Amino acid sequence: MLLATHLAAKTVPLSGVKAHAHTVTLTLPPILDSALCREFWEAAQQARDTGIKVIIDLEKTLSIRDSGYTLLWMLKDSLDKEPADLLLVGCHPALKRALQLRGFGPHFTLL
Repeated sequence: MLLATHLAAKTVPLSGVKAHAHTVTLTLPPILDSALCREFWEAAQQARDTGIKVIIDLEKTLSIRDSGYTLLWMLKDSLDKEPADLLLVGCHPALKRALQLRGFGPHFTLL
């Protein structure tokens, strides 16, 4: 696993849902690209069960390459979860706009 990526199943408090929800969290590096394919695959394997949320922390991410957008779509398609269970958190304003322009808004919760 890349040092810039942290993959863990843990219990964390989330506002707007029950006090605690089982989650899989991906903390991404400054550039999201296909180098994280394995981490996304592992996250998908851990989050297949219902009731497990996927949180993708984009706080450190400044850029998403085309292959990174493809990874996000593949994760969404492989999990078949509602937007409330697929959270993109810590988005910088420009990155959030780019995600919205590429059609991620209806499929992910952008925070």
